[in-house]
Amino acid sequence: MNPPPWHSWLGPRRARRLCERFGTPLYVYSAPVLRNRCRALLRAFPGVGLRYAMKANSNPSLLRMVRSMGLGVDTVSPWEVQLALECGFRKAELIYSGNNPSDDDLRAVHRAGVLINLDSLSSLHRYGRMFRGARVSLRVNLEVGGGHHPHVITSGPDSKFGLAPEDLPEAKAIAARHGMRIVGLHQHIGSGIFDPQLFLDALDPLLAFSEALPDLEVLDAGGGFGVPYRPEESPLDLAALGSRVTTRFRAMQKGRKKPLQFLLEPGRYVVAEAGALLTQVTTLKRTRDRVFIGVDSGMHHLIRPALYQSYHPVSMVPERDGAALRSFIVGPICESGDVLAEERMIPMPEEGDLAIVGNAGAYGFAMASHYNLRARPAEVLIDNGKVTVIRARESYRDVIRRRDLRAKR
Repeated sequence: MNPPPWHSWLGPRRARRLCERFGTPLYVYSAPVLRNRCRALLRAFPGVGLRYAMKANSNPSLLRMVRSMGLGVDTVSPWEVQLALECGFRKAELIYSGNNPSDDDLRAVHRAGVLINLDSLSSLHRYGRMFRGARVSLRVNLEVGGGHHPHVITSGPDSKFGLAPEDLPEAKAIAARHGMRIVGLHQHIGSGIFDPQLFLDALDPLLAFSEALPDLEVLDAGGGFGVPYRPEESPLDLAALGSRVTTRFRAMQKGRKKPLQFLLEPGRYVVAEAGALLTQVTTLKRTRDRVFIGVDSGMHHLIRPALYQSYHPVSMVPERDGAALRSFIVGPICESGDVLAEERMIPMPEEGDLAIVGNAGAYGFAMASHYNLRARPAEVLIDNGKVTVIRARESYRDVIRRRDLRAKR
């Protein structure tokens, strides 16, 4: 059997040492892996503006590393915009693609000077009324969508995202009424996509759609590049996709009088494989036909398995001898859905052993919660053999956020 993908930077010995030093649960990130993923993207898409989806992981240390590699960011909330600017990104390196924005959201993003994607006629009208003469981008839904789960498909007939093609005339009329210039066009078809043809099928109508917008300066084709989680999955052929996408874009550019900036959003590709969740076995339980391996982490730290039925590779430390048993790795949350991994064939571990949950760098800590009044994990970064705490473990007071719990008399 091939070693797990994180084995080169997080072997059993290092995992044990990290847990002894920092405790569990613990998120661990590899700086070299993150940089390598950024380099691969830059090689595959020369001349393309790459926008990392910071909702996947917004730890400031990782954001600064992404910026140093030459990527920009895709933001979806005013605080994401604020944090990105505080981490050194320039306004021109940001794009805002929030959904159903409030008036306060619109004001904050406009005040920050960041180009905003709007995907409803209602939002476009409110933005124009508030900021006459503003530059704006439109997010469209051209009904080509895909992804690893229905909840991450962001285009198509059932999606809440994007303007329909038939809305374009009214969108242009609203923009003209408020003196706005439509300078951007954006789409995003989904997340965790491995089929290059799906990207091309979505790109062609977007390129055609752009011809109806003479003031266009930015074309954002979205992204959501897949990362292999299951053993049978193969990596996306990034070089082949890059060649085909950039060839189409260059051909389209030749017919335009104005130069056009082309953007892509690689999504989880940047950070997914750069992170792992370390958790300790606390409880063992055997039933008639399965083994429950209870650990000190769960859906409150990594909700993807519960929310999307996502598969994450898991390795046990140490690897015990004996017959492999039908095992379910479950957490401490009082929910039947608190399962990190199911139907895994694992020799019976012992209490105190570790479980390494791989490919947890994206949508792991970012979606963690205080459910059941439990703290979120610490985060550490490994870079050139040096281990740095980039987010401290939370205390009871951090979670409660109150100075005085006594009732005032």
